[in-house]
Amino acid sequence: MLMNVQNLRFRLWMAFFLTLGVAGMTERAQAQQDRKGWYGQRDGLIAPLNIPLVLAGNFGELRENHFHTGLDFKTEGREGLPVIAAHDGVIARVKVSPFGYGRALYLSGPTGITTVYAHLQRFAPNVEQWTRERQYEREKFAVDEAPERPFAFEQGDTLGWSGNSGGSSGPHLHFEVRETATQRPVNPLFWGFDVPDSVAPELSGLWVLPTGGSRVNGSSRPQLISPAAGTVRIAGEARFGIEALDRLDGARNRCGIYRAELWINDERRHAWELDTLDFAVNRDMNALAYYDAWERTGNQAYRMHRLPGSRLPVHDAAWSTVSMTRHDTVPVRIELWDVHGNTRSIEWTAAWSAAQEGGAQRQGYAYDRDHTVEQDGAGVRIPRNTFYEDFDFPFERMEDVDRWVVGDRSLPASKSMVVSLSVAVPDSLQQSTLVTRHDRNGDIDGALTGKWTPEGTFEFTTKTCGQFGIAVDTVPPSIRPHRRHRTALEREVVVKKFGELRFNLADDLAGIQSWEARLDGDWILFRWDPKRERIWYKLADGQHAMNRTQRLEIRARDEVGNEAVWSGTVRFE
Repeated sequence: MLMNVQNLRFRLWMAFFLTLGVAGMTERAQAQQDRKGWYGQRDGLIAPLNIPLVLAGNFGELRENHFHTGLDFKTEGREGLPVIAAHDGVIARVKVSPFGYGRALYLSGPTGITTVYAHLQRFAPNVEQWTRERQYEREKFAVDEAPERPFAFEQGDTLGWSGNSGGSSGPHLHFEVRETATQRPVNPLFWGFDVPDSVAPELSGLWVLPTGGSRVNGSSRPQLISPAAGTVRIAGEARFGIEALDRLDGARNRCGIYRAELWINDERRHAWELDTLDFAVNRDMNALAYYDAWERTGNQAYRMHRLPGSRLPVHDAAWSTVSMTRHDTVPVRIELWDVHGNTRSIEWTAAWSAAQEGGAQRQGYAYDRDHTVEQDGAGVRIPRNTFYEDFDFPFERMEDVDRWVVGDRSLPASKSMVVSLSVAVPDSLQQSTLVTRHDRNGDIDGALTGKWTPEGTFEFTTKTCGQFGIAVDTVPPSIRPHRRHRTALEREVVVKKFGELRFNLADDLAGIQSWEARLDGDWILFRWDPKRERIWYKLADGQHAMNRTQRLEIRARDEVGNEAVWSGTVRFE
């Protein structure tokens, strides 16, 4: 049931002032003493679903260019399960987007905690009505604002219903816990939700990464050493990484590690722990990941050292490389924990020797300086601290396929580079020019827009290295009514015994930039789900007339300005 609003506001403000300045150091210090003390150390929250809790993803898991900042609860493969308030609170933010979190609610509580509920199908009726009013008032599908109305909920109230909206790849609930004052996400499993987990983390291998002229087992390339391997031979300096993951009871999903430690000769040389994250540096996940392996395979591959340009506050030490001053054979041990206290420890033997004379030394650019790389009338401007350590940067035209190599695909960036490519495109087609990004097989895996410079080059920004080409897109988006609405007439649709008016909306290259629909000249809300290539109007909005023919016009524009228009009539019966 809804709470008394004035009483709740008073409790929120009092709790806010009482909890200012309280940091997570107490919990972290306790965790250092008792490795099983992480899980369930805090109270005050209940689970957001009334079903057995099974995770599809956990806190800190490596995702594309970010850490996963919450828990992904499975919803039994379906949508429409009640999502309940984990605590008392008021709705501090409502967000609706075709991407990312989709339909999401942010519930601010009285103890300095905000919880987030994402990928929802719909909100509680009062919030849903407010959201729809905002959309019609502003004639926009997307919403991202704090309601002025005090939508208050008690712990256990239904906030909404689970769904598959936004960037979700299947029905589930994404749930976060954040510190309200900083908006930093905290591992929700600190609150002891009943997520069965008796499975220890898995450690499939130790990455040994030679530096400079060093070698590992006679090779200058990084080597993945299996747990069953014998002694690893290291000549010179080396850094280490791991391939590891965690699983929980009830699902085979690959989740992330909570804490990892590197011990050499029984001395702890490096450790990191994913208890609290920070959206301001969340892209630096690429600095904790051993990105070369992560980008190629998608495996949970981590560095056991800190790159000099990393801003992540998760490391217990700043150590980078290991070398021995004499020939020695020492144990190298990796220790892993999940948040429930399950552990894994595996030890290797490393036989160290001095680096060979005349070994190749690393060449390249200093990561903490600005650089401009030029080739054949083209160029790349690289701001300082774009990369996390000194780097090589191949930049050349691939004549056989008419593409450009702009850095190595395995090189992660934290900032945007400005790329200018010298290309010949007729004046009549220049407004339709875009950049295609290609995967390792040469297939297009994305498109970027840009602009023409006075020098006649096409300029765009990217945070991704790899292969890029220039393309022209003159094809407008495709707008087609759903088959169940079609009639014998091409520009006539009829809605019978169906709760929505649905169209398919797709674009082959540039991607959809905008869309809108008008019924008898008045704007109506068409929702958009790009992964399903679908837009639809809900009859529950009540903006249409029944049993009367009305004029319908839908306009869609792609990212380079090509526009499509579907114009015809619709009849709701």
